[in-house]
Amino acid sequence: MKTTKNILIMIILCFSFVGIARADSGPLTRQTTFYFQQNGQPVMQAVTFNIKCYGTSMMGSGNKLLKISEISEICQEYGCKFNTNNLFEVYRQNTEYCDIEGEVNGQKFFVSNFVGDNLSELNCRYADYDISNDGRYYRETPEYKSCYNAVVKEYYPSWNGEKDGNLGKFLCDQYKTYEKLIPTTISTEPNGPCYHREYMIADDICYQIPQDYFDCTAEMSAKKALCKQEQYLEDVTSELEMDSNGYLFEQICEIIVNIPAPDSVSNVNNQENLNTQPTQITNEQSYKNIFSQMGDFFRCLFLKIFGKSC
Repeated sequence: MKTTKNILIMIILCFSFVGIARADSGPLTRQTTFYFQQNGQPVMQAVTFNIKCYGTSMMGSGNKLLKISEISEICQEYGCKFNTNNLFEVYRQNTEYCDIEGEVNGQKFFVSNFVGDNLSELNCRYADYDISNDGRYYRETPEYKSCYNAVVKEYYPSWNGEKDGNLGKFLCDQYKTYEKLIPTTISTEPNGPCYHREYMIADDICYQIPQDYFDCTAEMSAKKALCKQEQYLEDVTSELEMDSNGYLFEQICEIIVNIPAPDSVSNVNNQENLNTQPTQITNEQSYKNIFSQMGDFFRCLFLKIFGKSC
């Protein structure tokens, strides 16, 4: 019996880790425009550059400084755009700073922490759209807002029309009054069956919510969906920035890189004298680390179930 119980615990833990993995999302996709300047003037010549970002890993490396990302590019014009996914922000890494080195007109340069602390010099905005559907992106129009607000007003009659205003009483709640709720003998224990969406608890009794309530809310959702027809929306798909595979950049960023004047350029070779010698870690290594730890945990747990030591 004890062995069976322990096996069940192990199965539950496995599913718990699956849930954590699904909820653990990476950073937003990002396109960055680089504006290289010198003495306050745009640099119009080609700039060859390399960026290295350093930080700490969330995978158990403590405070050890790591090289977490790197790219090398050539900027052919003033204001060049590059895909910077997983550069300034990397999955399960904490970015501390980013350095840039490069060459323009035969002049080498190096700028430490060029994006500032906490990426403060990186100016970003979200992709400018309100609604997405089947790979198309739309902005709301006055017609859409009028349609949507009319539906909200129908189901929240006392709403004052203000975006952040109090909605007031919900029309569908008329089907959730005590007179219409259906009492059941279902247990009200925490996280039990009565916590499903079709039930509610009142006075320690589990009530079934009438189907009329769900029909009402479904009708409201259907009316809102009608407002999303193309005649009520502005298609802005062609205005948005996409990567080479046609996927939307969720953030559009820009950064001004001030190249030092020739007489103040730091010698790139002197970087070897830095006190910190970061060690590179890749995303693949990060994934291997966590799954290796999980594997060790479950192997040990399995051995203990059958009375053996780890």
